[in-house]
Amino acid sequence: MVYKVSPDTIVKAHVTADEAITEALNLCMIKTMTTIPVPEVREVVVNVESAVNYLVMEYLDGRTLDSCWNSITLFSKLRIAWTLRSYVAQLRSLRRTVPGTLNGTLCTGPLFTDDGAGPFVSYDDLTAWFNHKLDVSQRMNKVPLDAPRFDNLWPVVFTHQDLCPRNILLGHDGKLYVLDWHRSGFYPAWFEYAGMVSDQHFESPLWDLLVPWISHTIFIRTRKRIAEYMRNIGWALTIGVLM
Repeated sequence: MVYKVSPDTIVKAHVTADEAITEALNLCMIKTMTTIPVPEVREVVVNVESAVNYLVMEYLDGRTLDSCWNSITLFSKLRIAWTLRSYVAQLRSLRRTVPGTLNGTLCTGPLFTDDGAGPFVSYDDLTAWFNHKLDVSQRMNKVPLDAPRFDNLWPVVFTHQDLCPRNILLGHDGKLYVLDWHRSGFYPAWFEYAGMVSDQHFESPLWDLLVPWISHTIFIRTRKRIAEYMRNIGWALTIGVLM
């Protein structure tokens, strides 16, 4: 939940302190190391006596992309896609050898279980976790035994993981802001595409067409391989989560 507490300030509630701190660190890094417009962090409030913690941020005046997509011109949509593609390129320039969050907390996102995973000590550790999920699906006869294993040939780059229209703000100041960075961290570069196609809240044929280009995942064969892998581990991430 997000609350506007003054004309220029909002408060975002987080269930855990780790989640609030992770998003604050991500926002500070993005603001320092890229030109991607994001809200300014003002304070993190950790409440040890309750399950609610708060991230205090700058209020940005504008419209989220999902609320105005149908009312803007085709040229504006293509310009937004071009800008987002440049943002992803900047994120991909931020690299690390060890996957995971900036502060070593649980990894969350569409490719992880609801309770999260990790932290991981190496790329091999992340690969083993995902291959175990595939093994679970195979043991339960949910996928073929020759299903492709986790693709660990991609570089580990900073990834938003939820780059969908509801998290993109067209500011009244003319800037294109990116919101909601609590899932973000260093992951294989294909995770950005996986996160974008996992969004179930927005439907637009044009947006679907633009997602591969925005996420730098343009080759059909690559996208099919990613989609197949996501389907293959889906059972283990949900029903078979405890196996």
